Amino acid sequence: MPFVIDIDPVVFSLLGVPVRWYGLTLVIAAVIAIRLAQLGARRRGFGPEIVSDCVIWVGAAPLVGGRLLYVIQNEFGSLAEHPSHILMVWMGGLSFYGGLIGALLALVVFTRRRGLSLYAVMDVAAPAAAIGQAIGHLGCLIGGDSYGVPADLPWGVIYRNPAAMAPLGVPLHPTQAYEAILLGIMFAGLWLGRERLARLGAGAVAATYLLGLSAIRFGLFYLRDEPGVLFGLKTAQLIGLGIAALAIVLLFVARRTRATSTPLAWEASQP
Repeated sequence: MPFVIDIDPVVFSLLGVPVRWYGLTLVIAAVIAIRLAQLGARRRGFGPEIVSDCVIWVGAAPLVGGRLLYVIQNEFGSLAEHPSHILMVWMGGLSFYGGLIGALLALVVFTRRRGLSLYAVMDVAAPAAAIGQAIGHLGCLIGGDSYGVPADLPWGVIYRNPAAMAPLGVPLHPTQAYEAILLGIMFAGLWLGRERLARLGAGAVAATYLLGLSAIRFGLFYLRDEPGVLFGLKTAQLIGLGIAALAIVLLFVARRTRATSTPLAWEASQP
């Protein structure tokens, strides 16, 4: 018997502004992720102000990157007629990989300006990002965002609330729950194994996260009702292959720098 979700995506209104489950879970996810990043940074020898400053840089970048890629993928043809749509997040959505790319670029700029090791900072951020994403997907599940294809399974979900983003009355794959569970498992592996991974060199934890993330999303997008664009693969799957290639290069660099003990030209060690 499929699970029925009949929950209003809007939790409450604050001064006339609707607060949705998705936004509320994002706030909870951010608080937990920042706390875990602070714990990880302390073990790496970074001061507490590093995480606070990094949050300012990385906080806005995923929103900008996510919105830009979403518009390019879904509204690029009409952008010339309606350029203001690029700012209207409430009329569309955010691309996950656009947000990830934006966050990575922000980390590059931040670490270069502060004279920090990019790879060490990425290693601190990786487990925090995994658990934050896992929690955030629970909000997607409640609101019906990022829903899966129809499924004749006992654990399928049926949405009843008219405000849900998913089709109503149809049993669907709960891809949001799948991703939350898999990301939670990956977080546990990264957090418990971070010291062992760190022995491979700076950047190994981040590379493992990126590889795992790409694999999870590549598989799950076979359960998402989106058109294929190349060789039957969907846009997110193609981007995921690129992210996986980057992760392999990062892992190679981590092992090489560990073997040679020679930092890259602009990579400075944190005392």
